[in-house]
Amino acid sequence: MAKNKRKLKIMIGSTVYGFEDQLSQIVAQLQLLDYEVLNSHNGSIKVNPKLSNLDNCIKAVEECDLFLGIIRPFYGTGNIGEKNITFEEIKKAIELKKPYWFLVHRDVVFARELFKYLTLKSGDEIVVSKNKLFDPKTVEIYEYVIENHIPVTLRNGNWAQQFYRLDEMMTYINTQFNNKDFVENILNHKPAHNG
Repeated sequence: MAKNKRKLKIMIGSTVYGFEDQLSQIVAQLQLLDYEVLNSHNGSIKVNPKLSNLDNCIKAVEECDLFLGIIRPFYGTGNIGEKNITFEEIKKAIELKKPYWFLVHRDVVFARELFKYLTLKSGDEIVVSKNKLFDPKTVEIYEYVIENHIPVTLRNGNWAQQFYRLDEMMTYINTQFNNKDFVENILNHKPAHNG
């Protein structure tokens, strides 16, 4: 009798507020594709009551096999001091070289382009404050994910799929995660060592 393979664990980053209904559908879709989903909103992250929310989320990133980050016009779920849980999860997933995929809301992409051209006649930069419609720090997350700090010719793993509607997100999610052989090949890929 063949052994049952363990389900791959995919973590969906902790961007929640104002997005709960869509997030629930994304979780359900990934479960339907036979993944074990780790997500704070879904209640599927192990919570050590002796740790902060940030530390519990970072432990979930360490536990997962795959990471799905969603960059929305709001800066994520929670801020602890200067740290934002969503951004810290993203940085940890990249640092640990977890296979990762990112979705970015079109408003973040649009704002990034717009901010490049906003200046006063005096030449001073316009400061955009966090507000109920948009948090400019989301542009910082997006630039981190697309490796804006690295020359274009040296970037690798910097794809962030733009979306506006849930169906666009689902197309990307199904394309990436429906074929388990594709995902397993990514997990088992060992980079060549030059020299």
